[in-house]
Amino acid sequence: MTARIDRRQALALMGAAGTLPLMPRGAAAFLPDFFTIGGGPSGGVFGIVGIGVADILGRASPDTIIDVQPGGSGPNLVRVGGGQTNIGITSASNAFDAWHGRDPATPENPIRNTRGLMTIMQSAIQIWVDARSDIRSLEDLRGKRVSAGQPGQTSWLAFENLLASADMSIDDITAGGGALETLSWAESHEALRNGQLDAVMWLSLWPHPTVRQNETVRPMRTLSFEDAVLDRFLADHGGGFERAVLPENLFGGQDEPASTVGTNTLLFASDRMEDDTAYGIVETLWSNLDEFKAVHALLGNISADTAGRGMVVPVHPGARRFYEEHGMPVDDSDLA
Repeated sequence: MTARIDRRQALALMGAAGTLPLMPRGAAAFLPDFFTIGGGPSGGVFGIVGIGVADILGRASPDTIIDVQPGGSGPNLVRVGGGQTNIGITSASNAFDAWHGRDPATPENPIRNTRGLMTIMQSAIQIWVDARSDIRSLEDLRGKRVSAGQPGQTSWLAFENLLASADMSIDDITAGGGALETLSWAESHEALRNGQLDAVMWLSLWPHPTVRQNETVRPMRTLSFEDAVLDRFLADHGGGFERAVLPENLFGGQDEPASTVGTNTLLFASDRMEDDTAYGIVETLWSNLDEFKAVHALLGNISADTAGRGMVVPVHPGARRFYEEHGMPVDDSDLA
């Protein structure tokens, strides 16, 4: 059974230094005595996955006290990079930006000590509409009621960049009676279900169960973007992104594939983690892959061909050793 302590208890045990201990040499378990995972908000995908990782690792290293912290893609990068958290979940695009001193980092303090452990999920820029809507393109969003999260959030910035790639701006959305609402994820989808919004845009894991839940009220469809728009997005804003195609029938009203851009979601550590610890984490998750996939439906696409690829940041040497020993492809990073 996995034991958990809250953050206050963990910090008290770790002392005033504020950094987490590395694995002691010669220890039988592959994890240190105290081990912290950066997940996400309670009930959210990152939070659920973080708890699932803790359960699997905890059984393999039963003497370790594991704490799963709320966080998110950006906060996890800051905490792992700063030594307050052992591993975390983030997106490749966020990790790329932090490496270059952009949000959640700064030009004076880029986060360049992140090392990938495993690619676990895929996200994509998606704009959902009622499948019966006449909205078929970014141009059709002019004068419509749209939500793209809140200013400063990853999804909001991605939407601004996507609009710029189509020679548009937020002003084009709000002109003629349109509105760009600053709603949360839950509020956005409730409003879309209720017909109070025409479209919701998010950089989201797929196929997200919330979107499928919307289909209890109305059929959903996600927009497909023109090649020229995607090419410009990748050229101007595409660090950590790549082309993605969402398949037909992904949602009830999705009768054809949708072209977009996406980024991978990864489990990561810092370069301070010992190789044997990183190896043990990957080995344990891979040895319990069916159980790991069962933690959340969005983990279902993990395979031998995806686990070591697309992390953007350098792969941790311990994780790389596992992949190479098992004949699994692993990508090199241009950031190394």
